[in-house]
Amino acid sequence: MSSPENGPVNNYDHDKYGWVMVAVTFLNWAVIMGNIKALGVLLIPITRDLDSELWLIGWLAVLYILMQFCLGPIVGALCRLLGVRPMMVFGAVLLTLGIILTAISPNVFAMAVFIVGLAGVGSALILFVSFAVMASYFKKKYALAVGLSTMGIPVGVMAYGPVTQMLVDTYGWRGTMLLLGGFSFHLVACSMLVRRNASSSADTEQYQEVTQSDEEENCPSEDGSFRGTNRTNISSDTRQTLSGGWARVCCQSVLKAFDFAVLTDMQFILVVSSRCAPTFAYSGVVVYMVSHGQLQGLSEMQASFLPTSFGSGNIIGKLVMPLLQQMGIKVSMTFWACFASCVVCVSLLLDAFVTPFMGQMVVTGLLGVGYGISIQAMDVIVRFIFTDDRLVNVLGWQGFCTGMAAGLGGLVAGWIYEWTGSFNIAFYLYGGVTLISIPLLLFQDLYAKRRSL
Repeated sequence: MSSPENGPVNNYDHDKYGWVMVAVTFLNWAVIMGNIKALGVLLIPITRDLDSELWLIGWLAVLYILMQFCLGPIVGALCRLLGVRPMMVFGAVLLTLGIILTAISPNVFAMAVFIVGLAGVGSALILFVSFAVMASYFKKKYALAVGLSTMGIPVGVMAYGPVTQMLVDTYGWRGTMLLLGGFSFHLVACSMLVRRNASSSADTEQYQEVTQSDEEENCPSEDGSFRGTNRTNISSDTRQTLSGGWARVCCQSVLKAFDFAVLTDMQFILVVSSRCAPTFAYSGVVVYMVSHGQLQGLSEMQASFLPTSFGSGNIIGKLVMPLLQQMGIKVSMTFWACFASCVVCVSLLLDAFVTPFMGQMVVTGLLGVGYGISIQAMDVIVRFIFTDDRLVNVLGWQGFCTGMAAGLGGLVAGWIYEWTGSFNIAFYLYGGVTLISIPLLLFQDLYAKRRSL
């Protein structure tokens, strides 16, 4: 893994506008993850009102998460072709419309279209782009920047949990969704603050100098002929080649925009595979946290505070690495990621046994600490594998892979609940799967060191 010091000189860590992008990314994460948590709180009221099954409504929330991440490669390609700011603004509008229209959903199918088809797509257009733009401003301070920006995740989860419960008690779940849509509209203003195009590349080796005579010779005239060339001397095969050249150029541009070469990098494969393990558990934990607490014997109000405990622990976890770095204590990201995986595993296993309110609050907070450290460490590892111009595509492909894992994890938890009437077995499974990331991370670290020799 290359170090920040070896990166190109691009005024890293000194451009103050980078901290504006940290704030923008923070708000994006807070609102989008807060919406996910709000759906978790609203699971039971929506299920009763639409006369549906809890696992089905819960899976819609999981599909909302899945759509955010699985569209990552397409988002990366669109940003390269159309630009960063237009995509973010369009995404914020789609997100707002999706949340607001959910409030008037007459059935589960309509809710799926609005939540998954509109809000999910809009969220995808926002998250990857803002994160890539933010990352392009930092190298040495990237751990601090990513910690502060992704702190929006626990803040959103903490704030939206109890607030959503109070709103649903006052306005019902439909009125609550209208208010959440109003909150989401603020991301349009955040998207307008983006200046830098993170997908622009400084690599010019692919371009070749073309002289004016060559350009004129190959340029078609108004009547469709080619200057400097006698139409009668052009064979039919040559004409097909010239006419098909534009199609080939377009196909090559699209393929380059997707950057499929990312998928052949061994370090990327190992890091993303290791991240899929905790992500498999993360979606189910976030979506079913409140419902699991209620099934463990907590009241609705008590269960609504579990996200607050999770968020508090997540904030602590995200502050650990930057604070230790400021104190001069530097520990490898691989160690942090492995340590966090152990913490997550232990917390998930304990959560199935602990039933008192205070016990669940402590265990949920510990789970938040583990996830905060784990995700932050893996983000830092991925950041320095590739150059800045490929960050949008890298994050997009990573999101696609982790999104598939998240969708599967949430679906499995719903099925287990339908079979057993409890989420305990799902939490046991989550704990075991999380440990898979440890050998993958160790092998990635060994491979990176051998590659640097």
